[in-house]
Amino acid sequence: MNYLKKLCKIVITTILSIIILGFILTILYYFDVINNNIYNIMKMIIVLLSLFINAYILGKSSTKYGLIEGLKLGTIILIIMFILKMITNSSFDIRTIIYSIILLLTSSIGSVIGINKKENKM
Repeated sequence: MNYLKKLCKIVITTILSIIILGFILTILYYFDVINNNIYNIMKMIIVLLSLFINAYILGKSSTKYGLIEGLKLGTIILIIMFILKMITNSSFDIRTIIYSIILLLTSSIGSVIGINKKENKM
């Protein structure tokens, strides 16, 4: 049960950080502080950075199998994104599949780095 609470906390933190940073980015775009190209790039960077940082934190708190922990986190985020795409009737194309693979790789790498940077308490 403790593991499930930790995972839910990381998922909620990831989603909230994406929403808050995305909202700030949207406000900047709305008031023409940034242009369209920067906006599109920053949208992707915000999601990847939030996922990487939270996967890193998850990896540091895990005991073993950092790759699996990262894949779990990435899969949960992808399921949530898939549900949102189904609700909004967005279409799936090759870019969506590539983006999903990039998200899984980012969360896996973040978790692996996190578990390797963990201090050994011996």
